[in-house]
Amino acid sequence: CLAVVTGIVFAAVNMPKRPCSGYDLTVKYDGKYPTISNDDICQMIETKSIKTIGIPMKDIDLGQIAELLKENPYIKTVNEVRFSSTKLRIVVTLKNIILHVYNQAGHQYFVDEDGYMLPFSLAVKENVPVANGKITDAFADGKNVKDQQSNLHRVFKIASYMHGNDFYRAQFRQFYVQNNNEVVLVPTVGRHKILFGTDKNMEEKLFNLQQTYQQGLAYMGMDQYATLDVRYKNRVIAKKN
Repeated sequence: CLAVVTGIVFAAVNMPKRPCSGYDLTVKYDGKYPTISNDDICQMIETKSIKTIGIPMKDIDLGQIAELLKENPYIKTVNEVRFSSTKLRIVVTLKNIILHVYNQAGHQYFVDEDGYMLPFSLAVKENVPVANGKITDAFADGKNVKDQQSNLHRVFKIASYMHGNDFYRAQFRQFYVQNNNEVVLVPTVGRHKILFGTDKNMEEKLFNLQQTYQQGLAYMGMDQYATLDVRYKNRVIAKKN
C-alpha cells in the first residue's frame, strides 16, 4: 500500500514537468459548416507564438490561451482549456449565424442568433438569408442589433423567429427592405415575391404563408403568382402573373 501511495504521489508531482504531447480539440456547432476548424485553433495559438507541444505542461499558460480564443468573434464560449493526461484539451462553442447583411453603404457583415454583429469572413459557408435594401446600420465590433430601433432590428426579429422553424428556414432566402421601410421576402423556390410589411403580427403572417404554400401553391405551382401579400390581417392576397 505504501508503495502504491508513493507511486501515485511521485506521478502527481512529476506530471506537470512532462512535455505536452499534442492537442485534443472539440469544436461545437449547431450548423453544417463551422467557421472555425481544429486546424484554425492550432494556427491561432501558433500565430501568437505560444509554444505548447514539447513544452513542460507547467510552463504553458492556459489562461493566456483561453483569452486568445475568446478574442475570436466567431467563438461564443471557451468551454475548456486544460490538460487531459499530457494532451492540451480545448473545447469551444461557435456562434450560430442567422443573417448575412449588405447595408446601403455596400458593406457586408453577419449577425448571430443573439443579435451581435460579426465581421465578414470568407470562412462562413453556412447558407443563411441575405438582408439588404434600406439598411443603414454600420458594422461595429460588439454591436447588438437588438439595441437599435432600425430596419435591421425588425428584420432580425423576423429572421430569429424563422430560424427556429425548419419550414421557414428552408423556404426564404432574402429580406429586402423597401424605401417605405417594409420588408419583402424572396423565397428559395419560385419567382414570386412576398409583401411582408413590418415585424408586426409576424407569427400570424408566417403561419398564413405556410398554409398557402402547403395547401395551395404546392398543387397549383409556385410560378402561378407574381406576389403574395400578407400585410393585411387574416388574409393572403395573391396577384397572378
